[in-house]
Amino acid sequence: MPHHIYGKKVTGVKTFLSLRNEHRRPLPDEFHQDDVRYAEELVEHFLLEFTGEGDLVFDPFLGFGTTLLVAERLKRVGFGVEFDEKRWRYVRSILQHPERALHGDSTRLVDIDLPEFDFSITSPPYMGKHHKENPFTAYSTIGNGYGQYLETLKDIYRQLNARLKPAAKVVVEVSNLKHEDGSLTTLAWDIAGKISEVLRFEGEIIVTWENAYGYGYDHSYCLVFSKI
Repeated sequence: MPHHIYGKKVTGVKTFLSLRNEHRRPLPDEFHQDDVRYAEELVEHFLLEFTGEGDLVFDPFLGFGTTLLVAERLKRVGFGVEFDEKRWRYVRSILQHPERALHGDSTRLVDIDLPEFDFSITSPPYMGKHHKENPFTAYSTIGNGYGQYLETLKDIYRQLNARLKPAAKVVVEVSNLKHEDGSLTTLAWDIAGKISEVLRFEGEIIVTWENAYGYGYDHSYCLVFSKI
C-alpha cells in the first residue's frame, strides 16, 4: 500500500501521489543494467483504486512482470505481452500463472487471443525525439522516428480499445525527458495527445518519487483514459 498519498480528489481519484520507487524482488544479474521497472506501489495504488478481486488486468508492455506480480498478490487476473524473449522467460519463471505472460508483439494485439479486460496499466518503452532505435522491438532495430513511435503507440491503444469492457479504465505512466544536450522531449504530453485520439482522456495524476527516478525529473505522470 502507498505510505504517503496526498492531494485533492477529482471525481473520487487523488490527483497527486508521493510514492517510493522500490521493488520487492531483485532482478538477476543479467538484467541489472536494463532495470527500468516501474514501482510496485504504483501498480498497487491503481489496482486498488480501479479494480476488485477477480478483475482482468492487462499490461501491453510486460517488461519484468511488475503488473502481473502485483495483480497476483492482490487476487486480480493479470495478462501481459512482452516482445523480448529473455524477459518473457524470466517473468514466466516467477509467476504463479506463467501462461498469462505472453510472448508477442504489442503492435499486433489484434493477432493475439486476449479476453476482455477491466483495466490496463503500463509504462511504455520510452523514446526521445532524437533517438533512432525502435522501442517496440526492445530497441533491437532502427525505427522510423519519434512521430512514427507516437502513431504506433496510438494504434496499440486503438487495438486495445476493442478488448476493453465498457467501464474499463486505462493508466499509462510516463515522464517527459531531459536530454544531456539540454533539449527536452515532451513525451508524457505527446503520448497523452496521441492516445486521446482513440481513448477518452480523463486527466493526469502527478506522481512524485521519494528516491531516484531519472529522465531529469523527480516526478512522472499517470495518464488516465477510458474506453470510447
